[in-house]
Amino acid sequence: MRQHEMFRRNIFAAMMASLATPALAQGAWPTARPIRLVIGFPPGGSADFLARTLADPLGRALGQTVVVDNRPGAGSNIATEHVARSDPDGYTVLLGGNFSHAVNPAMFRRVNFDPIADFTPITQVCDLPTIIAVNADKGINTLGELLGRIRSSPGKWNYATPGIGTPSHLTGSMLSKATGLELTHVPFRGGAPSLTAVLSGDVEILIGTPPVALPHVRAGRLTALSLSTTAASPVIPDVPGSGTAGLPALDISGWYGFYGPARLPKAIRDRYFDVLREVLAQQSVKDRFAQEGLQSIASESPEAFAAFSEKEMPFWAQVVRDAGAIAE
Repeated sequence: MRQHEMFRRNIFAAMMASLATPALAQGAWPTARPIRLVIGFPPGGSADFLARTLADPLGRALGQTVVVDNRPGAGSNIATEHVARSDPDGYTVLLGGNFSHAVNPAMFRRVNFDPIADFTPITQVCDLPTIIAVNADKGINTLGELLGRIRSSPGKWNYATPGIGTPSHLTGSMLSKATGLELTHVPFRGGAPSLTAVLSGDVEILIGTPPVALPHVRAGRLTALSLSTTAASPVIPDVPGSGTAGLPALDISGWYGFYGPARLPKAIRDRYFDVLREVLAQQSVKDRFAQEGLQSIASESPEAFAAFSEKEMPFWAQVVRDAGAIAE
C-alpha cells in the first residue's frame, strides 16, 4: 500500500512539473525555432529601432533567430495582449515599457490584460526621453520662441505624436499644463508617420523620441528645442534639457523593457536576463543606442525590474489623470 501511494505521488509530481515547465520538459531551451520579439508600433519608430538593434546580438547569444513582430494599434495594447495570451514557452516576448504597463491600464477604459498578473518581467532596456522639435523652415530656434509664437496665435498649434498614451502624448499634455497654452494633440500610428506630418508642414510641432527626431535634426530638417527632462542627456549633448530651455516644470521620461507571458519558467526568464545584460553591456550596442539618443540600462535582476515596473504604475496613472487623457 505504501509503495502504491508513493508511486501515485511520483506520477502526480511528474505531471505537475511537466505543466509548470513545458519548454524545459521537452529539452534544453531554446531549440531550433524562431523567437518572436513583439512590439506595439510599426517600423520607423523607437520601438522598432530598439527591437532591430537587439534582435541580432540576442539571437546570436541564444543561438536562434529572433524575429521582430510589429503589431501596431490601440497604443500598443494589441501587441501587449498578444504576448499576455501567448504560451509561456520562451518563444514570444514583448518589448514594452511605461506605455504598455503603466500608462495604458490607467488611460484606457478597458484593457484585456493585467499588467502584473499576466506577465513575467525580465529587465529594463533603456530610457526614453522625448524631444520637442519643429520644422526648420519655421525659423524657431528656442523653446521660448515657440511658446511666444503660440501665445501670439492661440488655438492654431498642434503637436504630432506616435499615438495616444505614448510618452510623447503625455509630454505634450504636460507642456500645455506647465505653460497654460492650448495645444491640440494629433496622434499617429507610430513615430514615422508623426514625423512625416511635421516635415510636410501638416502639423506644427513634433514631440518624438530621439531615434525618430535626431536624424532629421542632424540633417537640418528639424530644429530640436528641448528635451522633456529637466536635465540634459549625456548622449544628446546638443539638445538642452527643459531646465536650461526655460521650463523646468516639464520633467518626464519613459522607458523600455522586456516581458514574457506569465508563468514563464524561471530558468528561461533567467537565461533571457543574463543574455540581455551581456548584450546591453556590449560597446557596439551602447554606441548604437547613444547614436540615437538613448542610454542602455539593464536592471539588477528580474525581481528588481518587476519592483520598478510596479512602482512606476501609480506615477504614470497620476500623469494620465493630470493630463486628462482618456482612450476608449
